[in-house]
Amino acid sequence: MKQLQKFVIAAIVSVFIYALVHASTGQAALKLKSQKKVDFGDQTVTIPALDTPDFSAVKACPVVRIIDGDTIKVQESYGTMTTVRLIGIDTPETKHPSKPVQYYGKEASAFTTNLLKGEKVYLVADPTQGETDKYGRRLAYVYRAPDGLFVNAEIIRQGYGHAYTKYPNQHMAAFRQLEKFARNAKKGLWDKRAKSTADLTLTKKKTIRPVATPAVQPKPESGNENVAVYTTTSGRKYHRSGCSYLSRSKIKTTLGRAKGSYGPCGRCKPPR
Repeated sequence: MKQLQKFVIAAIVSVFIYALVHASTGQAALKLKSQKKVDFGDQTVTIPALDTPDFSAVKACPVVRIIDGDTIKVQESYGTMTTVRLIGIDTPETKHPSKPVQYYGKEASAFTTNLLKGEKVYLVADPTQGETDKYGRRLAYVYRAPDGLFVNAEIIRQGYGHAYTKYPNQHMAAFRQLEKFARNAKKGLWDKRAKSTADLTLTKKKTIRPVATPAVQPKPESGNENVAVYTTTSGRKYHRSGCSYLSRSKIKTTLGRAKGSYGPCGRCKPPR
């Protein structure tokens, strides 16, 4: 009987310590749901479905800025802003100090903005990762509050980033499968038919300058002093017959006489 009591007490203590440790670290249990298989003809891709963790011990933080497709800034407490790098994904660069805007970078930033602008998020750490990266950014899995959308996974699934495998993480296998699905489904940056706004911005358009051509000068007309031209009662120009300026008055004369007192009409271009 005493041994049974000791066993029960030890079991209760173990459960209490386990719950206390997990509550203090704010870690949420991450489980796999039933998986979905998609047939692409030449291969079948298994899409992992992740359960929404228990966020009872995790505080929801307002998103104050979208820095890039895989980097955001949140307010963890009053006056405290934290830059967060999403674990396990990599999106094309748009803000790198030494790199140009990469293909589909602006689209990736816009996608993350659409997901998180004006929203709150839950930040969940990964015990296999450090707390921050070499730039001082907090490393986290990001879940949108209150619906629990797994933002890291959604960015990869929709083709706006790829699985970042340089540093192994808890969800690396699942992220790889999501990338494989996006590639086969030709989503986002994997759709080679799509034209990125970055490409449109960075492509230097060749400026075609018009070649200047000299104005065609009228050839001098010789022996035409007796050619008939026409003047008006009030104008200072001479004209060809049929010029619209002759609608009210039309005085016939010769070119030789007209040139002494009149200039050629710019519209009908009479002989000079």
